[in-house]
Amino acid sequence: MDTRPPGVYIERAAQRAPGLGMLASGVPCFLGLTERGPTSRATRVTSLSEFRERFGQLDVESYLDAAVDGFFLNGGTECYIVRIAHLFERGRKEIATKASVRLRDAKNRNTLTVQALAEGMWGNQVRVSVRPSPAKVQTFITVDAKKGEHSVMVKSTYGFSRGSLVKVFDDDNATYRVLTRVDGRTLWWNEREPLDQDFRSMAPTMIEPVGFDVIAQTHSEREVFTCVNLARQSPFFVERVINGHSQLIEATNLDSHSAMPDNLPVTVEQVSLDGGTDGLYTVTAEDFIGADLGPGNRYGLAGIAELEEIDLVVAPDLPWCMERSEGFKSVKDMEIVQQAIVSQCEEKKDRFAILDLPPDQNPRGAMQWRRLFNSSFAAFYYPYVVPANSRSSKPVPPSGHVAGIFSRCDQAEGVYRAPANEVLEGVVDLELFLQQKDIAMLNAEGINCSQVFAQRGIRVWGARTTSADTALRHVNVRRTIIAITRALNVGLQWVVFENNDQDLWQMLSRDVAFFLDQLWRDGYLKGDSAEDAYSVRCNGEINSLQARDQGRVNVDIWLAPFRPAEFLGLRVTQEVDVLARGDGA
Repeated sequence: MDTRPPGVYIERAAQRAPGLGMLASGVPCFLGLTERGPTSRATRVTSLSEFRERFGQLDVESYLDAAVDGFFLNGGTECYIVRIAHLFERGRKEIATKASVRLRDAKNRNTLTVQALAEGMWGNQVRVSVRPSPAKVQTFITVDAKKGEHSVMVKSTYGFSRGSLVKVFDDDNATYRVLTRVDGRTLWWNEREPLDQDFRSMAPTMIEPVGFDVIAQTHSEREVFTCVNLARQSPFFVERVINGHSQLIEATNLDSHSAMPDNLPVTVEQVSLDGGTDGLYTVTAEDFIGADLGPGNRYGLAGIAELEEIDLVVAPDLPWCMERSEGFKSVKDMEIVQQAIVSQCEEKKDRFAILDLPPDQNPRGAMQWRRLFNSSFAAFYYPYVVPANSRSSKPVPPSGHVAGIFSRCDQAEGVYRAPANEVLEGVVDLELFLQQKDIAMLNAEGINCSQVFAQRGIRVWGARTTSADTALRHVNVRRTIIAITRALNVGLQWVVFENNDQDLWQMLSRDVAFFLDQLWRDGYLKGDSAEDAYSVRCNGEINSLQARDQGRVNVDIWLAPFRPAEFLGLRVTQEVDVLARGDGA
């Protein structure tokens, strides 16, 4: 019986750690060449139309467009795109640049730069218009404003807000201020900018917002930004309004020394941006490998090292650069980039590389290339495929289509399902017809082939990694381990700053075992019993005093992932006629 008097009592319940669960899988990051789009960050897209809206279509038909198309056709639902371009001068003439134009003010001084949102010749098609904003509202002061004051009382504050650039004027004088507060019927501005003259209410003295409109357009898009200004403290500051919101342009205030309002850009109509270049034919291996120069300046492969949303990496334009870019001096450059991709996968342990072979490889050449790699975090697919939607019927690398099959199998069953014996949707032919002996030879070398079946279509017919370790030679085995590792890395973040003691070890053991038991029941792990499928250990033996002093808690996990059945064995028994045997009835 509770004998406490009536009141509010706080009882702290024991905190329960969040449950572990599998994360989204089959989410690739594509590295490749595009017409437009950001080069300094990965962009999420969920359809081919969204990809083309954000990144356009190159006239030179790079392989990325076909890869993204193949990904969504084969069941992919989301992916990330990293645009590759030659951005930094490394002895090559053309680098990718943004088209731009400088606008002048009433004193013929540079006051504003408008540039295309991203590098490329597409920006030269952007046209910009700038014109004074029409006064949508106007009011008048109701009390005389004295010199030295930093506020005025007005008839109505409708249409005025903090950050508005306003013009205070009568028949003889005018001055400009940026509002810092709108309170009742009073407009306030910075007290460090008091009025330098008197304004009489009977004059009358009028007040109206001042700004300029910016219109950016192409043949298919049009954006309008109204009543922006050049006051940096204003919410309507031109950079604040346009940058990060426009899909076409960025603006940069050049801080003209002209006094307000002469510093505002003069009217221009549909002036074209100029100077944009693609930097396509000078792309180098270093551009793919990229660099991490901090927030907003992460490029190429290095820029996605901390991208937790992905579990696949695909670079379908490496063969295109081999064929077309003068920045790729030899086939060695393609190897360097692929080795860098594999190294990142091995280091992060949360992603898998789907790799393409160089163009025009016969089976022997394909095997020689494959032997350059030894990793369970990568797989090669062969030969090139002819997509149904191709404008030229040119074979393309299969990695994008295969990434879609990875995603399809993950959604249908899970990463434990080998992404093989699946139809390649959107493919009408293969670049090379392989006989059974070719496929057997290539499969033995760890190259996954596509095969044409008369009644069953074109299918991926292999699921092997490039690893020499037989325990990790299957794609689904490595990806199952990757998926579990990702889930544990995210789901055990609550452990940070907990007391590293027996209670924590028991909780970790219990939670991880419960998670693995559910995976075993769902088919991710093999074994007739849980003991055959997994084992978890977290105790003082593996968490020594030295480990605890270093701020670490260790959990040992053993798993038994499923391996695919690559061969179907048949035993044929012929019943011999008893009369023929001579043993009678």
